[in-house]
Amino acid sequence: MASSLILYNQLMDYICKGLIDLSIDQVKLMLVTSDYTPDPTHDVLADVQASPDPEVVAIASPDNGYIAGGKALTNQSVVLSDSPAAETFDANDVTWTALTATFRYGILYVNKTISSPAIVNPLLGCITFDTAPADIVINGVDYTVQWNISGIFTLTKL
Repeated sequence: MASSLILYNQLMDYICKGLIDLSIDQVKLMLVTSDYTPDPTHDVLADVQASPDPEVVAIASPDNGYIAGGKALTNQSVVLSDSPAAETFDANDVTWTALTATFRYGILYVNKTISSPAIVNPLLGCITFDTAPADIVINGVDYTVQWNISGIFTLTKL
């Protein structure tokens, strides 16, 4: 099973204008179903959550291991390299404990409201967990999103 990550078009604008800081702003990973159609022109989380909202449903009882809004990444870092000139964003792997869910995509977003202009939860990227594409079905086991050893994504200077 191969996975892929696409970055949303607006990401570079958010970074270049200083609207988000990936080293300190809380980034979350949300799981969504195949009801979502990935679109690189989406800008904010509300674009993903359009009706019907495709997010995996958090079930209070019995607990399915998922919390609405997804999980916050931990130990985020942004590392500069000079040769080639690049910035790499990375964090610890994300694990849901005893997850029971069916999903196809992961949405990386910044859990933040930017006041001027008004931007709520800007999007970073969309992960297709199985590029066939096929749904991922998890039934009561731990599920870990393991990032590439080289980082989650790298932005390079040409």
